[in-house]
Amino acid sequence: MVSAYTYLVPERGVIYQVMVDRFYDGNGSNNGPFYDPDHKNYRLYWGGDLEGLTEKLDYIKSLGVSMIWVSPLNDNINKMAHGSAPYHGYWTRDYKGIDEHFGDWNDFRELVEEAQKRGICVIVDYVPNHAGPATDGEFGALYDNGTKVTDYYEDTKNATVNPITGIREAIYHHNGNIFRWEDIPLKYANLYGLADFNQLNPWVDSYLTEGAKLFVENGACGLRIDAVKHMELGWLESFYLRLYSERPLFIYGEYYSLSTDRTEDLHELYRYSNVSPVLDIPIREDIVRTFGFVGSFETLAGELESYYSIFVYPNKQVNFLDSHDLVRFLNEAKRDDALERFHMALALTMTLPGIPVIYYGDESYLVSKDGKGDPYNRPMMVFNNSTEAARIIRTLAELRKTNDALAFGDFKTLYANYSVWAFERTFGTHKLLVVMNKGSPSNLTLSLDWPDGAYSDALYGAGMTVKGGKAMLTLPKNSFYVFHIKRPQDGPLIGSLTPYVAQPGQEVLIGGAGFRSSGRVLIGGEEAEVLSWSPSEILVRVPEVETSSAWVDVTVEAGGKRSNPAKLRYYSGSDIPALVAFNASNFTGKLWIVGNISELAEPRPLLESSTGYYFTVVPLPNGTAFSVRLYRGSAWEELEPLNVTLYGVGNRTVLLKAEPEGPPITSSPVEPSLSESPGNMPGGWPAKAIYASLAVLVVLAIGMAWRKMR
Repeated sequence: MVSAYTYLVPERGVIYQVMVDRFYDGNGSNNGPFYDPDHKNYRLYWGGDLEGLTEKLDYIKSLGVSMIWVSPLNDNINKMAHGSAPYHGYWTRDYKGIDEHFGDWNDFRELVEEAQKRGICVIVDYVPNHAGPATDGEFGALYDNGTKVTDYYEDTKNATVNPITGIREAIYHHNGNIFRWEDIPLKYANLYGLADFNQLNPWVDSYLTEGAKLFVENGACGLRIDAVKHMELGWLESFYLRLYSERPLFIYGEYYSLSTDRTEDLHELYRYSNVSPVLDIPIREDIVRTFGFVGSFETLAGELESYYSIFVYPNKQVNFLDSHDLVRFLNEAKRDDALERFHMALALTMTLPGIPVIYYGDESYLVSKDGKGDPYNRPMMVFNNSTEAARIIRTLAELRKTNDALAFGDFKTLYANYSVWAFERTFGTHKLLVVMNKGSPSNLTLSLDWPDGAYSDALYGAGMTVKGGKAMLTLPKNSFYVFHIKRPQDGPLIGSLTPYVAQPGQEVLIGGAGFRSSGRVLIGGEEAEVLSWSPSEILVRVPEVETSSAWVDVTVEAGGKRSNPAKLRYYSGSDIPALVAFNASNFTGKLWIVGNISELAEPRPLLESSTGYYFTVVPLPNGTAFSVRLYRGSAWEELEPLNVTLYGVGNRTVLLKAEPEGPPITSSPVEPSLSESPGNMPGGWPAKAIYASLAVLVVLAIGMAWRKMR
């Protein structure tokens, strides 16, 4: 029987992000070409590689982290483009190989094996949205394990206009650069001139999946997926499901959005988060503004509570303070007390809901003196694990492993004004109180439902007294305190599922507490096969469930008690990415579809093509008949039913029809209902439909008629 300890509950860990080329040079023989030994030209290689990263694993372990997120490793173009070498790894030419500047597959396997010996797993940045630059360098040259397949200009000769979507496509999309950051251009044009993949091309679909599986087969515990905003969610769902067939991986995406405002962009970020976690980019901007410049804690607290309320799994999303895309805090904040504020912001990132990321060098106050943003946010690493920042990281990383309030707890502000903020996180009998003050010294009295007694802060040993439901603290300027309680849990309590999307036969790791030594797990009312059981982790195989809902409940029964229900996004199985479409001559406005199978049980927005069709992409069970209903409306608003039902059968291309074909459909679409939503969503949200458990979404695809037209 496989041990659950083979796998990682991500919420109990901390991620350390590494730009491989800028970390440590372990093998000087692979530095050239385009190498700058003086580390002055930020657009050339500086020598970091996999051997160097392996050599520095003990340093990384000293920070208490349990995951390393490495920058893309695949073979990149062998020429300069736009004045830069691809030192960053995001200009891939061959998804089956490792770039020679970083090493080879043997070096990657050694990194994974040595990391595992230290209790660390490796997450690889993967780039399925685009290859290299289309108009410079190698002009989008693409290789399959060393054999050239095409380049952007060769591919143009084979490109045709899809009569349904109006998109010119072959292996790549050929629609120029993104000129409008919404709708079709956002998904089907080149991001900053990078050759944009046509993931619905069956060869591309298989090729990108095979490339990702190579990392999994060689030991990676997860993937960070680049630029998910620019790919169809429906394709990503199919892609993820294939990867999850290998084992329970931790996969998260980069959906680039800088605002927490309830725009369509944030709504899309939320939809993507229901399939895999996303980086919490919107709140990072709020944190930097509040600590690095001016801003009220009361405002920040309100924004965060609103933001977290939209997620089914807020604790699964990924927090960070610095990254390779944004200006480092210490380069951005212009204050006399910037270092103290950096410590506060760093500690906050590690105590908010979500899995924290430490960007390489944050512990050593790494900044560039030559500039601020890309590429100056990627200087050569300076190793120093004896700083105050390193101590904060180490202390809170260790606390996260032992107090589940940090990993799985809820989020509740107890007090906030401009300068002082106190919030509590609770998971069963595990509790955490975070208190901070960026203003003048202050005394604070809080209402706090903790046992009477004296408590000591985990970071600095500051004291707090609780008596009769009141907590009393003294807060110096720029102070940040973390108080905590840990007592035995009374009965089973689920904190997370990894992953939280699955189909029958796939494995899911349940993280939580109070599971005892044995029991049973129910998924959608069906008993799941237990592969491994411990008091805090259970590994199960997902059973087949009869449902038309997007989400099913997962519960644990142990010691005569049943746990809280956790939500699993359920897929029927045998899913393929399908392009589903219908003639739009009789419709106007923003349309959505909701269907009668689990894949379509949440409303999905449709795109309107220039050729007279509405379309979308959805994972559909191959050969399964389904029906959908049409709705009209905008994100965050009530959707208007159009009283139109259309029918289709799962295939790579589906043209929806007014009458069913194939086997009779025995169930009809269920009206979206807010009360059945899996998230904590306030009233007045998107159509009470957009996130409902029984709302069904459909991907439109092109049928036999299109094939005849090609």
